[in-house]
Amino acid sequence: MPDSSNRVKRIFRHIVEDKKIKEKPTTFVLANGVEPHIDSSFFYVTGFPYGLFEGSFLVAEQSGAISLITSPLEESIARAFAPKNLQIYVETEIKAIQSRLHKLVGNTTKNIGVNSPELSYRSYLQIKSVLSGSKFQDISESFESARMIKDASEIAAIQEACNVASKTFEKIPSTLKEGVSESIVAAKMAYEMQSLGGSGVSFETIVAFGKNSSQPHYSAGSAKLKNGQFVLCDYGTRYRRYCSDITRTLVYGKASKKQRRMYEVVRNALEVGTDLCTPESTTDLVHKRVAQLIDATEFKGRFIHSTGHSLGLNVHDGPGLSIKNKRRLEPGMVMTVEPGIYIPGFGGVRIEDDVLITKGKPRVLTTASRELIEV
Repeated sequence: MPDSSNRVKRIFRHIVEDKKIKEKPTTFVLANGVEPHIDSSFFYVTGFPYGLFEGSFLVAEQSGAISLITSPLEESIARAFAPKNLQIYVETEIKAIQSRLHKLVGNTTKNIGVNSPELSYRSYLQIKSVLSGSKFQDISESFESARMIKDASEIAAIQEACNVASKTFEKIPSTLKEGVSESIVAAKMAYEMQSLGGSGVSFETIVAFGKNSSQPHYSAGSAKLKNGQFVLCDYGTRYRRYCSDITRTLVYGKASKKQRRMYEVVRNALEVGTDLCTPESTTDLVHKRVAQLIDATEFKGRFIHSTGHSLGLNVHDGPGLSIKNKRRLEPGMVMTVEPGIYIPGFGGVRIEDDVLITKGKPRVLTTASRELIEV
């Protein structure tokens, strides 16, 4: 069971340290929306592994105390998984919900923190109407900073999601037959992940054959597999809400000299990027070194995205390994490392692992083979 009180206190410590927040709130309110507008920070604070909790409100105090206003629909899950410091209120009518929210926050609180990226305009208006005398501060960066450093229960969940994804890779070669479609392979991968204990895909599975693999954000379609093509698979699952994200590239048939060379360069870049995932590195440094390695080859300019991203309750869960960020890596962060080379009209290679930053050497959470597999 996660320590929700410590998570709340961690968020408030970041609020205190954030110089951009002039008036420091001692209370924050999270309004969970309706699918797909679900606030991951709501589940970070509560630790609930299941349920939607649509239309629920959470009020947290600097002391670590948390109050939840939810519906009978989610009551059983809330009571089964509620941390010790969580007070649960079950309401059915809108007026009762509003009244409860007003009582919990009170008239004395004038400055309230909110998570603006996940707060719908309708929910904001509802909070504002109930707490009309209050000011609202965007503390989303404090949520982001707190969530980037994973605790033991979060790391365990991500590791299990990675285990499922890694085991799924073992099944991929047997699904590759002449004429099979990308969408069929993607469907079989999703089935395998759920059968191994994952709770569905963490994002839309990418299966790209041949020249389609040169598009980093391609969606699996109706293309049929042919001999000599790249097969790029970028996929992941969730476990207790936490995500995995892995990419492996295979060749159906015998790899050409060019395909082998592309794979060799990307794998070398992966090793360099992974080795740099230590507290001595910054996010931009990792990307610079990976990009420099690829650009020193005949594939200069064909690495067209950042080296990786933070991973957690969301697939993109905070600042990543990018030239745009200059944040020092810290123990407890989980980053993807995913260099790639993309040649339009020919194909692409990407290899991606999920990496935990520790006090020493990085711990790679995904264990699927990184050898070039010819099917």
